Amino acid sequence: MKIIKTETIFKGKYLMLKITHFINKNGKKEFWEFVERKDFGPPVVIFALTKNKEVLLEKIYRVPFKDWVIELPAGLQDKKGEREEEVARRELLEETGYKAERIIPIIKGPISPGGFAQEVVYYFAKDVTFVKKPVLEDSEEIEVIKVPIKKLVDFIERESKKMKVDLKILTILPILEKRKLI
Repeated sequence: MKIIKTETIFKGKYLMLKITHFINKNGKKEFWEFVERKDFGPPVVIFALTKNKEVLLEKIYRVPFKDWVIELPAGLQDKKGEREEEVARRELLEETGYKAERIIPIIKGPISPGGFAQEVVYYFAKDVTFVKKPVLEDSEEIEVIKVPIKKLVDFIERESKKMKVDLKILTILPILEKRKLI
């Protein structure tokens, strides 16, 4: 494959729609449309575990789906100079009211490789403690859900029959188990 050029065809406040023109393996010209975020780094996702071995999840209203979605706490690096770990701590506290003494980087990878030119970074926070009521942005509607880690897979499977669930919640489990973090 040979990339010819990439052009921005739409710039919004937070997102850009781009097209990359390329020559495929058979020598034919093609193009690929994708979305890119206008941030200072990758979004941060936090797999937080309470002292009682409960995973913190969020039931959050997602406008693109016009529906509720269950997912892990997460946030954008939308403040210049803010490090990933700072974003993880800030978003966990703002969205759930829980504080993490220690946050461990776990893995980084593409969000949706076919249509989104962005990676996401996962952090693990163990023994988080509730310290205050969440402070949500005006555009956020979030309900915090605590699920015992031993029942997480069953919970995700059951809830996915009723509503949308971010399946990436489960992708981090084998890595946490392999590192003996859970």
